[in-house]
Amino acid sequence: MPISAIYLNITKCNYVQLFKTSLCLAIPNLQSTRTIIRSTYILQKNILINNNIGSTDSAKKNLISKLNFESESHAAPFCKLPIKSLLQIYKTTKQDQESGCCNNRLYYIASQLKCPPGMLSDRIAKRCFIYSLSFDWLEKSLKVLLDKGVSPDRILRDLWVLKYHHQTIDDRLKRIQDLGIDTLYPWMVRCSEDILNRYIEIYQETKSILGNGQSTKGYIASRLNTSIDTIDEIYAKVPSFTRIRVSKVKHFLDFLFEEGFTIEDILCKPRVLCASQKTVRERLEKLRGLGLKDINLNVLCRSRKDFRKYYESLQTVTKDENKQT
Repeated sequence: MPISAIYLNITKCNYVQLFKTSLCLAIPNLQSTRTIIRSTYILQKNILINNNIGSTDSAKKNLISKLNFESESHAAPFCKLPIKSLLQIYKTTKQDQESGCCNNRLYYIASQLKCPPGMLSDRIAKRCFIYSLSFDWLEKSLKVLLDKGVSPDRILRDLWVLKYHHQTIDDRLKRIQDLGIDTLYPWMVRCSEDILNRYIEIYQETKSILGNGQSTKGYIASRLNTSIDTIDEIYAKVPSFTRIRVSKVKHFLDFLFEEGFTIEDILCKPRVLCASQKTVRERLEKLRGLGLKDINLNVLCRSRKDFRKYYESLQTVTKDENKQT
């Protein structure tokens, strides 16, 4: 049999047979024969892999077709899941359907959160634990969250909260509401006691600063003796202001006024309020240690590298002046 015939019929031969055949051939170039044998083995292996992939895809399609999806777009995210996960989803979906609970939990949750299934399908596919919960667990956990006033949008963005027992959710949120906190988030159920206590502390401090009805912008405008429009402009120029806590603003303003800075100084450089108060304090101490009295807030807001250069240049000048005297 010529070598070309062996090569053309590689899919019909296995590695051992081909090896035996090659030994019987009078081929001057033994290296070429070895190359052909090796190539044949690799190709056969790839064929087997492709066949397995094909059968896996077929099994996936078969399972997904039984999950009662209303459109291909709803089903698409589930195509990425392994067979094991799809089997679990199929088993749960079948049980839910037989018990009259729902045709698929995707549509049940979408109806409860009043959101389009297409918006939810990708999130659900990435959180398969939803199909491992009992329907009673899922139903009660969702109900408690919604009854307590947690917005559907927040639940949608944090579906992990559904892992928690409805009584645990109820106890946590009730405790928070009893402290006068009306805006509730799913993370409040999931977080540690330390984080929750810190949030409560900040909330209560904020409430004591703002009083009833005053906003953070209103508070800043009042402290800086300016208009809300001016504060709006500051927020537009310095986006990080939107994330600043009013408690930080209060303590920082108190500190700056105590250090001798005026309202005009702060309005000229409002970005200072977004800096670290500790860093500003340390820089003030360093500069005053060199004998500086009139310090600009711009200097205190410089990057670490720029401030170091500025400080080192001042040190050099100070040393030179001391030598001359």
